[in-house]
Amino acid sequence: MDKFLRRKDSSSRTDDEEPNTSVTNNLKKVVKRKYDEDCIKYGFSWCGDETAPRPQCIICGDQLSNESMVPSKLKRHLYSSHPSCANKDKQYFKRCLEQNKKQKKFMKSAVKVSEKALEAN
Repeated sequence: MDKFLRRKDSSSRTDDEEPNTSVTNNLKKVVKRKYDEDCIKYGFSWCGDETAPRPQCIICGDQLSNESMVPSKLKRHLYSSHPSCANKDKQYFKRCLEQNKKQKKFMKSAVKVSEKALEAN
C-alpha cells in the first residue's frame, strides 16, 4: 500500500530504471468510419479515399474529418449551418447531390482547353 502512496523522486531513480512509458502504451486505435447511405438524410455525401471517406456537405460543400461521420455530428452541422434545410426529406438531398454532380461535369467540359489552343502558345 505504501508504494502507491509514495511518489518516486526523479533524483532517487537509478540508471537501470526505465521512466514511466504508460503514455506510449495508451495510444488510441484509429477507427476509419465507412459511409452509410443514411447520411444523405442529414445532407451529407462522401468524398476522398474509399477506405477512409470524408463526409461532404451537399449544401455548402464543407468537408469534415472522417471522425465526424457520426449521425449526431452530421445532424449538428445541418441544424447549426443550414437550419432552413433541416426539415427537408431525403429526396431533396438526393436531388441536390445529382445537381452538384451535373454541375461538376459541366464545369469540367466548359473549362477544358483544346489541344490546338495549347499548341498556339
